[in-house]
Amino acid sequence: MTQPTDPSPDPADRPRRRRPGALALILAVTLGMGAFTVLVGLFLIDWPDGDGGLDRWTLIQLDPNAPFLPTLANADVGVGPNRLSFTVQDERGRIRPDLTVRVALYDLAADPNVPVLAQFAQFISFAAESPLPVQHQHAAGASLSDNARYVGAGIYVVPAYFPRGGTWGIEFTIAPAGDRFDEDEAEIVLFRLAVREQRAAPVAGDAALATPSRTLLDEPDLARLTSDPRPEPGLYQLSIDDALANGRPLLLVFATPAFCHSRTCAPALDVVKAVWRDHAADLDAIHVEVFENPHEPSALVESAAFLAWDLPSEPWVFLIDAAGVIVAAYEGSVTDRELRGDVEKLVGR
Repeated sequence: MTQPTDPSPDPADRPRRRRPGALALILAVTLGMGAFTVLVGLFLIDWPDGDGGLDRWTLIQLDPNAPFLPTLANADVGVGPNRLSFTVQDERGRIRPDLTVRVALYDLAADPNVPVLAQFAQFISFAAESPLPVQHQHAAGASLSDNARYVGAGIYVVPAYFPRGGTWGIEFTIAPAGDRFDEDEAEIVLFRLAVREQRAAPVAGDAALATPSRTLLDEPDLARLTSDPRPEPGLYQLSIDDALANGRPLLLVFATPAFCHSRTCAPALDVVKAVWRDHAADLDAIHVEVFENPHEPSALVESAAFLAWDLPSEPWVFLIDAAGVIVAAYEGSVTDRELRGDVEKLVGR
C-alpha cells in the first residue's frame, strides 16, 4: 500500500499517548461502483518519541492486538447530513455497549490535525429485538444485503455533516463508561472514510420514487409477503405508488427481519410499527420485504421495489410528506424517540 506523502504535523499537535504502543488506523474504501463502504484493515501507528515526523494518518502495519475495533455499519455516506452508526469490539471480539465514544471529524484535504466537529455517540441496544439471520442463499449469488455488517446486541450512533466529498478522517476516542470522560483512560482509533459526492440512496429533500410494491392483494399469505415473524397486516395494504398518490404522509421501511445480516431490521421495523400504531389516523405506513420470496430461504430473490430504490444496504426507513418529498431517511438503526419526533413534527402533533 502506498503511504501518504502529506507533511507530518508538528509534534506539539499530536495527541497525548494513551498507552505505550500505538494508535489504530482503519481505512475505509469504496469498491466496484462505490456502493459499499467496507473495512480494509486495522493498522499500527507507531509514534516516534523525538521530533521525527510521522503523519498521524499514515498506514504502517497491521496491529492484531488493538484493544478496540470500531466497525462502521453505514454503506452510504455522502455530502450533507449523515447518521453514522458503528459497533465497537474488544480484543476478544465482543461487542462492547459499555463504552463512552467521542467521534471527531477531520477534513484531511484541509487540515488533518484540527477537527471540524467532535461529539459523543449514543448506544442503542437491540438485545431483545435482534434474531440471528436465518441461514439462506441468494438465487443470483452475492446480494446487496450480504454487505451489511453484523451488529450484534446494539450499535452506536452519532450525527455527522460532511460539507464536501473526498477522504475524511474520523477519530474515535474510546474510554470505559463512567461518571466523567477520562481521556487518560481512553484509546484513540483513526478511521479514513471515502465520502461520496452523491449518495446512492434517496435523501431528505428528494422526491420519493413512485414504485409498485407487493401488497396483500398480490399475495394474501403474509408468510410469503414478509419475513417478519410478527407481521402487522396494516403495513401491507398499500403499494408505494398508490400511497404517494393519495395525498397522505407515508412511513416507509425496507427491511428483512429473518435474513438481516446487520440484525437491525427487526428493531427498525418494530419501531415503525409502534410509531404508526399511534399515528395511523395521520399517515400511511408500508413495509417492503427485501426479498420477493421470503418463504424460500434457499433461493432468495431481491424485491423489485428494493432494487428500484437503489438501496446499498438494509434496513432503511423513510418519512415522506403529503407532497411525496422525503423529509427524513434513516439507514440501519432508528430509535422510537427519533422517529416519533420526526413523525409528530410532520403531522403537527
